[in-house]
Amino acid sequence: MRIFLAIEFTEEIKEYLYNVQEIVKQHSAKGNFTNKGNFHLTLRFIGEVKEDELNKLKEAIDYISLNQENFKIVFNEIGEFPRKNKKIIWIGLQKNKSLDLLYSNLEDRLEIYGYEKEQRRFVPHITLGREIILTEEFNMLEKLIQVEKKEMTVNKVSIMESTRKNGQLTYVPIYIKEFKP
Repeated sequence: MRIFLAIEFTEEIKEYLYNVQEIVKQHSAKGNFTNKGNFHLTLRFIGEVKEDELNKLKEAIDYISLNQENFKIVFNEIGEFPRKNKKIIWIGLQKNKSLDLLYSNLEDRLEIYGYEKEQRRFVPHITLGREIILTEEFNMLEKLIQVEKKEMTVNKVSIMESTRKNGQLTYVPIYIKEFKP
């Protein structure tokens, strides 16, 4: 199983992200765009795991969820990660101490279970598309898309499986742990 840990979004947020993505598509020559149902916030990519390893991941998120309270995230910017002549286009979040703490606690717990800490800095973002070739400069897209300060309550973390269904990449929650109320 190909696994990652994530924050899932409400249908309302997925619809908003899809609408922003449509604007990006209109200004792209080509790209690999995220399916609307797959929008999420990755906390940690794990990769291929066996069933016994999945139990360790469940234990890790069970543990960090014990003292984790619900918190809000706010969308605030469109951004890019350049990759040669192509780009990853994403929506970012306002700086958030609760999200940073959740990530840090998760990293610490995963390390106990034998996962090396992530070397890259945590940049919370939602990927709209990969390998995008824009028809104009990115700064024009930034001016065109005024990201709404949409807010969403985060009240759980999910273990997601990346799989193919009918030839389409699909992210399926296989374990969900809600935070304390």
